[in-house]
Amino acid sequence: MDHTRDNPLKRFAAFWIATLLIASFAIACVIVRPMTHGDVNTVYDMKSEARLALVSEARAAQEAALDTAAIEKAITKPSDNLHQQVPTPGSKPLVAAAPAETPKEDEKPAPVE
Repeated sequence: MDHTRDNPLKRFAAFWIATLLIASFAIACVIVRPMTHGDVNTVYDMKSEARLALVSEARAAQEAALDTAAIEKAITKPSDNLHQQVPTPGSKPLVAAAPAETPKEDEKPAPVE
């Protein structure tokens, strides 16, 4: 603000006008809220029964399609499945090779000339 237009009285008045504006908005919100917040039916409430019906149908279909005996058999015998697998060409081995032996410190390698 330009110092020639700076007036402490104008700043003081602007502060109180802004404070009264905010206070009046808050009072209006407190007065209007009970009038507008009655029994509100949201879209979620209206659609919840249909969604619950769809979920129960989906769960029933999944339970009917699920073969628990075959799953339990596959889970209890995992070691048989691993031994029957044949590695594909170019795949990494399942077991790492043993590390190569390193020369001991007292055995010095022959100098290369």
